[in-house]
Amino acid sequence: MAMGQRDWNQDYLEGHTPWDKGAPSPSLLEVITSGELPAQSEVLVPGCGYGHDVRALAQAGCRVTGLDVSATALAAAKLTNSIEGARYQEADFFDAELAEEKRYDVIWEHTCFCAITPDERDDYVDAAHRLLVPKGLLIGVFFAFAEDPNGDGPPFKTNIETIHSHFSKRFALEWERLPKKHFPTREGEEWLMCWRRS
Repeated sequence: MAMGQRDWNQDYLEGHTPWDKGAPSPSLLEVITSGELPAQSEVLVPGCGYGHDVRALAQAGCRVTGLDVSATALAAAKLTNSIEGARYQEADFFDAELAEEKRYDVIWEHTCFCAITPDERDDYVDAAHRLLVPKGLLIGVFFAFAEDPNGDGPPFKTNIETIHSHFSKRFALEWERLPKKHFPTREGEEWLMCWRRS
């Protein structure tokens, strides 16, 4: 299955990347500074794009793999966001063979879950479960206040109840809250969550 059934590389080639804000997610920086990210974790960032979040995680002392299906995005990430502790891999998050290569302590979710179609959400949860070590964490910021959780996209916005219905099948909720920090254009749209692999 291809990630979201879309030619993401073409989007990057054409510079059509409205999800990219040129900086790491403010919610990620909040999680890092709050101490909620386990120190020196092995972290996977699916749909990492230009690697801003990867760099922030590596700067925080994590060993980070930025994963994306777009060779163009990864080439740019390697040029601008390569530091010690960060590496990049061209692969599909849904590929079951990835879990045979490596498993992670933490998955950081930011704009990947909303990039896939609603009918792929259980596949996302299954992939995250495969790629985490036992009791590993998925920490993410979600577009969680859509009136229609199955509306058009991307981004395919959802709501808190829908996220719970998918993740609770394979994860236990650790905590959730409205993030204190966000990009200006996303105020009131995001919900920060931490799920532990069952």
